[in-house]
Amino acid sequence: MPRSTSTSSYHQLRDSGRQSTQETQILQCLRESMLNVDMTLKEISRMTGLEINAVSGRVNGMKKKGMVKEAPKRKCRVTDRWVTPVFPG
Repeated sequence: MPRSTSTSSYHQLRDSGRQSTQETQILQCLRESMLNVDMTLKEISRMTGLEINAVSGRVNGMKKKGMVKEAPKRKCRVTDRWVTPVFPG
């Protein structure tokens, strides 16, 4: 996707209020997880039903705001790949 389209999509999402709703969903998922541990983006995506690109974008923004923090790398329960999970900050 061209950068201008991504930027436009981001601004539309932010202006619509859906961004904060997705952030709320992600935080709630992390806090209420039955696993009660850190989660990978793919695990969050699967539990919330949000697309992985939406989860990735929101989590990156949430890291910058201090809402979530990175945990030590581990294998994802969904993909079996080594990744950096997150937990509520």
